[in-house]
Amino acid sequence: MKSGSWLRPALLLSMLLGLRGVAQAVPACDDPKEIPNPVYLTVGDTQVNLMRELGAKLRATEQVTLVYRATGSCSNLDTLYGDLRMSGNFSYIPAGYDPQKTPTPPVCTLAAPGVLADVANTIVFLDACPTPKPADVIDVLGPVQSFVFAAPLASSQTAITAEEAYFVFGFGMAGQVFPWLDNNLLFGRPVTKGTVISVGASIGVPAGKWQGQKVNLSQDLASMLAAAADPTRAIGILGSEVFDGYRSTLKALAFRAYRQSRAYWPDATQSGFDKQNVRDGHYHLWSYTHWLMRSDAMGNPRSARAQRVIDVLVGNAVTPLAGFEPLESTVRVGLVPRCAMKVSRSSEGGDFSLFAAPQPCGCYFEYTATGKTSCSRCSSDATCGGGVCRHGFCEER
Repeated sequence: MKSGSWLRPALLLSMLLGLRGVAQAVPACDDPKEIPNPVYLTVGDTQVNLMRELGAKLRATEQVTLVYRATGSCSNLDTLYGDLRMSGNFSYIPAGYDPQKTPTPPVCTLAAPGVLADVANTIVFLDACPTPKPADVIDVLGPVQSFVFAAPLASSQTAITAEEAYFVFGFGMAGQVFPWLDNNLLFGRPVTKGTVISVGASIGVPAGKWQGQKVNLSQDLASMLAAAADPTRAIGILGSEVFDGYRSTLKALAFRAYRQSRAYWPDATQSGFDKQNVRDGHYHLWSYTHWLMRSDAMGNPRSARAQRVIDVLVGNAVTPLAGFEPLESTVRVGLVPRCAMKVSRSSEGGDFSLFAAPQPCGCYFEYTATGKTSCSRCSSDATCGGGVCRHGFCEER
């Protein structure tokens, strides 16, 4: 036997055991050492970026761990409404997590029978889903989520009208809208997903009637759309904050709603991030996020920890104060806090009404989203000339 030949079996064994790159064991989601103070959420996949950003700050400042799974809006409601237990694999935010360096957080597992959801999320109005809300469910209105019709960068198209979208996604190839004549290159979502429900409400195509491919995850849809065999004929729908992460391969099409004379992007320009046209009512494709939890027999939230997470997420006042600026996470991931909106709506795809936020935050939103604003910085109301100093900027009263 040659010297050193004994290493081969040992090397093989070490490889089998993973000693040359030890794989981390998947922890239990209820392990109090790895996952302290868990809050279990079932959210839309458009909200995953928010879970990462907000979760990192909550874990660092309050030792609260967001443990979440991503499914469709209506499925999330059914889970909470029916008090259905959740088990299997979940994502969680560990200590020291940085969403900029590690976009995909680790996974933990819940053994059957699992746990009840503390928080459920939908990105559409509750009545857009088939199951009615039980009386003991608390619904908290959250930030605005916008949507886009997207196409590969190589597409020659720059805009789409509501009428065109109706025929493209309502009838597919039979709609005869050039160049979108290949059903295999129309990328939509399954019927439980909020994106297809909300966009469908704006163009008059119910979620169950959409033509083309039904892609389960937003990120998969974006990748498939970018890699389409014929980019000139490909089109899909995405949440704006998901689309923002794919701007190097996709472009948003300006959208002209019914009864409009011009098409608009969510932002003031195609390359912008200011969501100006969403905020002032020119852009039609948006809805509110909703954050829901169960109440106890006295009408109080069943989980005080879940209530705090929701309050921080939507920008409500909390005691004690959060150790970070709660609105920052919302803005950084491409959502629009309601305090930055100038219009509102009361139904999915419905008309707009003027909206004056009780405590406007438009200046803070603009600066955080774009890095610039015409508003003045401040440290107190005294420097705002009759305005109010909020989040470091002079805002309207």
